[in-house]
Amino acid sequence: MPSALPHSSTAREVRGRVLRSHGRLWRVEDFAGSPAATNSELRRLVAGGELVRVRRGVYWRGRRSRFGMTGVSSGQAVRELLGSHEAVGATGWYATKLLGLSTQVSPVETLAVTGRPPEGLRDVRVVSRAGRSGRREARLNDFEVTFLEALEGWERYVEADGETALARFVELLATEGMRVDRVLRASATEPPAVRERLRAVLERAGRKRETQRVRPARDARTRERALRVLSGVA
Repeated sequence: MPSALPHSSTAREVRGRVLRSHGRLWRVEDFAGSPAATNSELRRLVAGGELVRVRRGVYWRGRRSRFGMTGVSSGQAVRELLGSHEAVGATGWYATKLLGLSTQVSPVETLAVTGRPPEGLRDVRVVSRAGRSGRREARLNDFEVTFLEALEGWERYVEADGETALARFVELLATEGMRVDRVLRASATEPPAVRERLRAVLERAGRKRETQRVRPARDARTRERALRVLSGVA
């Protein structure tokens, strides 16, 4: 069997597989034919409105409707490109708005990822959290990562006063999709400020035993600075 399909066969394979799909990303390496022939056919499908180019070598096949092809959000593309083994979630104003902790609308979708941030994407800002391997090892979902990011950005991105914000974080602990046990495991690689604020939220929720599972900051001044948001002191 030849190692690569003839160009005409490559075109048929690419077109057939793409047109049978919906709601997924396609990469040049997903096909067995030569990269040049595959790229050529993918570009033809883009020109025909059957694919949307995400970045070089990566394309999106949405669902067809009378209004055209449904697009892919930049965040969805990031998640697809990184794979399910990496932890991804919102950060900054984007995170606190999603969690009901602010009314500010982020001008772009802003994500924190444990893997290497993908390059070449438009309309998205990706922040590396490579050192926070606990998120990946605990297999945190988007909501859980967003929760931790909001704890970290409390001083800068939370609009509510300390008591109101603390009550909201306590509510979020009981939200569907929040797996507290996994967040506790992931906290081992979080910065001291995040751990201290997580401990404060757990304590306010009356979850004393779980509070003890989160390692406190070593330095008393670090603890004081981390919890200053609760009193509203700058």
